[in-house]
Amino acid sequence: MARILIKFTKTNGAKFISHLDTTRTLHRAFRRAELPISYSKGFNPHASISVAAPLSLGLGSIAEYADVELDTEIEPEDIKNTLNKVLPMDIKIINVVSINVKMPASMAAVAFARYSISFETNINIELVDMIINKILSSNEIMKMKRSKSGEKLVNIRQFIIELYYEKLDNELLKFECTLKAGSNGSLGADTIAQLLKEYSEGEIFGHPYITREEIYASVNDKKIPLDRYFSRK
Repeated sequence: MARILIKFTKTNGAKFISHLDTTRTLHRAFRRAELPISYSKGFNPHASISVAAPLSLGLGSIAEYADVELDTEIEPEDIKNTLNKVLPMDIKIINVVSINVKMPASMAAVAFARYSISFETNINIELVDMIINKILSSNEIMKMKRSKSGEKLVNIRQFIIELYYEKLDNELLKFECTLKAGSNGSLGADTIAQLLKEYSEGEIFGHPYITREEIYASVNDKKIPLDRYFSRK
């Protein structure tokens, strides 16, 4: 048995493919490419493929990851090229890494995620500075957060690692944020987008354009992209 990590994009129309359908799309691509994906045992076998960090519907990404088991070893570059021939145009494999089968699941390694959030706005930059400073200087920002057990008030400030902005032109304002992710607590970029709108008191409005830029593991308090993390010797 061999194990690989694939890094792929979900852009344009693929943003509206659900987490479950993303897994199904990848599975079908492996079958069409005639790559020897492994299956679980039992009465209802399923393909051994797991997306590391589910992405909210409507969000784009240039750094999605999936953990896949194969029956035999194949060169990573061959897997990448073969899959890209059969995948939809808005899903593209950008890296394939061989993984030691004893390493943890990619889902378990996720610690942080970085996003870009863009708004069409003519807001004054001084006000943007004030909004960011207000968020980052707060010790507590209480919001309702949904979980499997229901909704509860949570201090989301603990999940915000970085937040800054980049003015692209007179009508598009782009924010960058790094948020905690994974089993130890996580926060979605859509919550940050709503927080920016709320703190702007109406100056930031409309639909945000959100893209996940990278997913990280944590080693010695350093953020490492998942493909680099799993390719370490």
